[in-house]
Amino acid sequence: MLKIKNLTAGYTKNNSILKGVSLTVAENEVVAIVGQNGAGKSTLAKAIVNMIPYVSGDIWFDGELLNGKLTQDIINGGINFFLQGGRIFPHLTAEENLAFAGMGISKKEFRDRKEKVISYFDLFKNGGNGRLNLKASYLSGGEQHQLALAMVLMKKPKLLILDEPSAGLSPGNVKKLYDLLNDLKQNLVLSVLLIEQNVKMAFEFSDELLLLREGLIEKQVMSLENIEEKYFELGV
Repeated sequence: MLKIKNLTAGYTKNNSILKGVSLTVAENEVVAIVGQNGAGKSTLAKAIVNMIPYVSGDIWFDGELLNGKLTQDIINGGINFFLQGGRIFPHLTAEENLAFAGMGISKKEFRDRKEKVISYFDLFKNGGNGRLNLKASYLSGGEQHQLALAMVLMKKPKLLILDEPSAGLSPGNVKKLYDLLNDLKQNLVLSVLLIEQNVKMAFEFSDELLLLREGLIEKQVMSLENIEEKYFELGV
């Protein structure tokens, strides 16, 4: 599904943060990337969708080379990106946020996608459809996270990149988020690249856990104890 080979990238050509990263994400697989702040995790996520330039290396998705493609074309091709903290429009209602995410599709397709997407979220369950009419700014932090993720899913991605999805959430909301992600994993044909600081959640949710250190994938991590020992060594 996704294949990255020898990717070197950064925010300027003279300051490469990624230094030859290679990895693959298979269809319906979850690969998690962990590492200390500044290791290049978010840089990797942004480079995949060409939000930052890369100096060298190749990125393939669904058998197609992405090098040089516009970000919007990459997104339209099936990759979508949950940015750290989630991105919503606070002055629009939840329904209007979903409508914005579904721009460009027919009314019937929008209705079908919306009904499927909101069925996964506690925010809209148990008679909560009325919350669709609330301004997003009136939702709690955890509910706003749910709305941001629902907006991403309205794009019907084949590959979902999650950049620090648990950042800023209370422990209770982190658990709810990962319960939801596990539900999506079981019910959707969806590959996931997870960027996460919560090592335990990343380990439990992913099929493969990788450590990014100083711009390189250091090793495949085989156990939670192994990665926690490495984290202590790094001072994370």
